[in-house]
Amino acid sequence: MKRGYRLLGWALLLPGVAPACGGDIGGSAADGKVSGGDGGAGATTTSSAGVGGAGAEGATTSANAGVGGAGAGPTGACAELAPGPIEPTRITDVFSGSEDFAFNGQGHIVAKQGPNLIRYDATGQTSNFASLPGAVLGLRYRPDGTLVAALPELGAVVAISTIGVVSDLVEGLSTPNGLSADADGNVWATEMAGNRVIRLNPDATVDEIAGGEPEVSQPNGIVFDPARNVVFYTNASAGEIRRIDLAAPGARPALVTTVASAVLDGLVLDTCGHLYTVDNKDRELYRVRLDATGAALGEPELLASFPTSVANAQFGSGPGFNGKTLYVGGAAGSIYAVALDIGGAPVPAPPEAP
Repeated sequence: MKRGYRLLGWALLLPGVAPACGGDIGGSAADGKVSGGDGGAGATTTSSAGVGGAGAEGATTSANAGVGGAGAGPTGACAELAPGPIEPTRITDVFSGSEDFAFNGQGHIVAKQGPNLIRYDATGQTSNFASLPGAVLGLRYRPDGTLVAALPELGAVVAISTIGVVSDLVEGLSTPNGLSADADGNVWATEMAGNRVIRLNPDATVDEIAGGEPEVSQPNGIVFDPARNVVFYTNASAGEIRRIDLAAPGARPALVTTVASAVLDGLVLDTCGHLYTVDNKDRELYRVRLDATGAALGEPELLASFPTSVANAQFGSGPGFNGKTLYVGGAAGSIYAVALDIGGAPVPAPPEAP
């Protein structure tokens, strides 16, 4: 692991240490209450889960381990995930102007409110962070602490510094949409109108990873999976999730699964290596259980339905937000909590505040 950044969302096991509890937003969403959670980054749990096999950096292996090798099904805690439907709890409706949101790992959700990016904490307090024109489709942190945002109207991805200064990262794109940062500072992205999956490198060069219909058709959500060395993305109108094997350059993206009649948007991974995706047409959240190769283990599971439009999901991190709760939001401005019994896969987050 590189110095100077943290990986959020993967709670490591420490024998004999109880989970941290507190007044986090999340916990039991079914009864509409705010209850204690694992506190996100730095919390501990009582079972381990990970993607086994070669390349699963940081994964743990035990009697309760997750995906145990190529073609294996999930075991232990990863095989006992609570099924849906789960009743979501709306935690706020202060946002507007962005389909996506990000946790900064320091107790805030960051997203747009009108022309501004704002920070929202678990007590409901907000503060302006930066000014950002137009709609925002993707929003993610890089490990150096910069926030990257996809601005479809400008055909650009911009970087916002830790003090709110906005600068162009890449221009000339065709409706940039989903973003997923990795530990090396790369940003994996989709071009919805350009029918491309691309990688934005730290030096602002762009590499095409896959492109062209029908395999890449209105690509939307995206998530990089370092354990499997693959990129997952959604083809929105086709209702597809596809997988790019980065160890096989030039290979066409493989179909993982299809959600019938859906318009699929954001993607996120849990610590067991399973995918979650949002249908922004019918306002639904699905889980797709995967084996160690990234192939689907059965049909997508409907986990939750929402009263307003939703597009993206992120596991909670930082003080006040539950690391075993999936937070779901969209352009309508509401963020919902869906209480799960598993945490998120590691994602880059800004360094600790001094």
